[in-house]
Amino acid sequence: MRITDQTDGLDVIANDVVIAEYRLGSEIDAVNTPKPHFHPLRTLGGAQITDFAPEDHPWHQGLQFAFPRVGDHNLWGGGTYFGPEEGYKIVADQGKIAHQRWDQRVNEGADVGWTEQLDWIGHNREPLLAESRTVALSASVASRAGWILDFDSVLSNATSEELTLATPAQRGRSDGGYGGLFLRLAEGFTPVALTGESGEITSSGARSRTLVLSGTTGAGEAVTLGLAFADPDPVGDQAWLYRFEGFPAIGWAGAYETAYTVPVASSLELRHRLAIYDGLVDVDAVRADLAL
Repeated sequence: MRITDQTDGLDVIANDVVIAEYRLGSEIDAVNTPKPHFHPLRTLGGAQITDFAPEDHPWHQGLQFAFPRVGDHNLWGGGTYFGPEEGYKIVADQGKIAHQRWDQRVNEGADVGWTEQLDWIGHNREPLLAESRTVALSASVASRAGWILDFDSVLSNATSEELTLATPAQRGRSDGGYGGLFLRLAEGFTPVALTGESGEITSSGARSRTLVLSGTTGAGEAVTLGLAFADPDPVGDQAWLYRFEGFPAIGWAGAYETAYTVPVASSLELRHRLAIYDGLVDVDAVRADLAL
C-alpha cells in the first residue's frame, strides 16, 4: 500500500486501486458541519462502498466521525432534534471539525496510516474538543479479497465544564442513537445478511461487539463488510444502528441510549475496525480479521 498527498487530503492505493480517499472537508457547507471523512471507500476490486452528501442527507459524508450534540452544539450537520413534538429544526448551532496537522505518517508498506490532530469547534468558534485521530490501513489476514481500516480517536475536553456527546435518542427519538463513527453506504446497496456474535441480527439497536454485513452494491457487485468496536474494554452502549429502507447506512452507536460524558481535563478514547471485501466472505473468516 502507499499514500499520496492530494489538495484536500490523502489517497491510499493498493495494487493500483485507490481504495480510500480521505478528505479534510474544508469545502463542506457550514450547515452540514465541515468535517474530515473517507469517500470513496472501495474494495480491492474497485467496488464503491460509500456515498457522499446524498440529497436525502447531505450531512452524511462517506465514513465520518461526529456527534449530533457536543454540549449545546451540532457537530453532525443538518437539523437539530428537539424532541418528538418538535422534531428536527435547522437552527444556528452547527460547528465544525477542523484538521490541524499530521503528526505521524507511514506512507508505504504492508501497513500504512497516520496520526492527525483536529479541533472540534462550536458555532461561535469556541473550542469544544481536541482530537488525536489514528488511522491504519492493512491487508486482510483471512482473505486475499479484503483490507482493514482501524480508526481510533482520543477526544479531550477543551472546555471548563463537563461535556456531553449526545444523540437524538437522549431527546426521545426511537432508534435515534446515531453518533460516532458512521458509514453512509453507496446508493443502491442491498443487504443479504447481518450477523452478530449471537447469530442473525434482525433489528437496529442490536448489541454485539462485531457485525458482519454481506450485500450487493447498486451495480450488482457482491461485497462483505466486517465492523467491530475495538476498545479492549467496552466503552458506552455499543449498539449497531442501521437503515436500509429509504437509504442505506450503518453506525457504531456507542451512545445509543446513554450519552458519553467527558469530564473537565479528561479524555474519551474510542476504537473501531472496518474490514472491506470483494465477494461474499465466510463469517468466520471476517471475524478472524476483526479479532483484536
